[in-house]
Amino acid sequence: MTTAQFKVTNKPLDPTAATGEIALYDADGNPISLSAGGQTITSVKAVALAAGTVPTATLADGMLTIGIPAGAKGDPGSPGAPGVGVKSISLTKGTDGNITGGTLTKTDNSTAAIPVTTATA
Repeated sequence: MTTAQFKVTNKPLDPTAATGEIALYDADGNPISLSAGGQTITSVKAVALAAGTVPTATLADGMLTIGIPAGAKGDPGSPGAPGVGVKSISLTKGTDGNITGGTLTKTDNSTAAIPVTTATA
């Protein structure tokens, strides 16, 4: 098993291929040769690490496991305005006894008209 740190090179990523270059370094900062000693990478796995930790890379039995630290937590946003609900609904009857309209009173005491239309069968 080889334990290593990894560094992403300063080469721009190719967005059409979504690939980049990763260089592996040992604990002393020396590059690790994957060709020496028969080491090959047959699969890669990424694991999440806690924010602020150092990235890691481990090569064992052909599996390259890369530990990627979480980003720093952003500041929480400011609270939004309080919501407005329905406080009451008052309906108005016409002289024939049918509902002709009404008024909705919101929890902030603003009002809105309730129009009523007659549906045809």
